[in-house]
Amino acid sequence: MGQTLTEKILANHSGRDSVTPGENVWVNVDVLMTHDVCGPGTIGVFRKHFGPDAKVFDSEKVVIIPDHYIFTADLHAHRNIDILRTFVKEQGLKYFYDPDFVESEGFPSPYKDPTATQYKGVCHVALPEEGHTRPGEILL
Repeated sequence: MGQTLTEKILANHSGRDSVTPGENVWVNVDVLMTHDVCGPGTIGVFRKHFGPDAKVFDSEKVVIIPDHYIFTADLHAHRNIDILRTFVKEQGLKYFYDPDFVESEGFPSPYKDPTATQYKGVCHVALPEEGHTRPGEILL
């Protein structure tokens, strides 16, 4: 019996001829995206398991798009974005869509042009709009 499109993509990315439903496989990921909710925790796990000086597998395959907590005065939410900014600099990540036009009070700055920012909006929309999703790829 033939494979579904999803099975073909998973087989291709796991270096196998085929996969079957219910089977666990390791796959090579094309794009890894995170945002301001999951990113800081993921960064903590990454550092704990791989060490404080560890580098990501490919700095051009990691995309960070803060979009959940940007329009808030909550200092903990802004701390999340600061954690992402620090990680991006440490790792030399190419794709970070920084909401740098937002002030710490959670409102857009009247002194910064929101069209002149790296911020791209909702992560699930920005990924395809910015060319990070392509047919046949695996994105997490």
